[in-house]
Amino acid sequence: MQDLAHVSGAAITGRALVMLAVAFAVCFITAKIIGKENKERWFKKRTNYTMLNRRGAFGEYINFGYPRTWMGLLVTFIMMLVIFGGGYLYMFVVPY
Repeated sequence: MQDLAHVSGAAITGRALVMLAVAFAVCFITAKIIGKENKERWFKKRTNYTMLNRRGAFGEYINFGYPRTWMGLLVTFIMMLVIFGGGYLYMFVVPY
């Protein structure tokens, strides 16, 4: 792990935005790989929508809900491992 005291705020912000885009890509690719049927079987979405939590078409596609089977838990764990593990490596291990 490296010391971030010498790194500019713009460089850190840039990497954080890249990781945000990677997180969206991981969710989109995972939804594409497991398919709509498995996603509905393994995860439960919210049924009560209000004006404040309504999503668009893209947001609804990457919305998994909460896991209800062990396969849903496994998919959630792998997605979190890829997103947070990759973010940690990109922010703290890869040199600026």
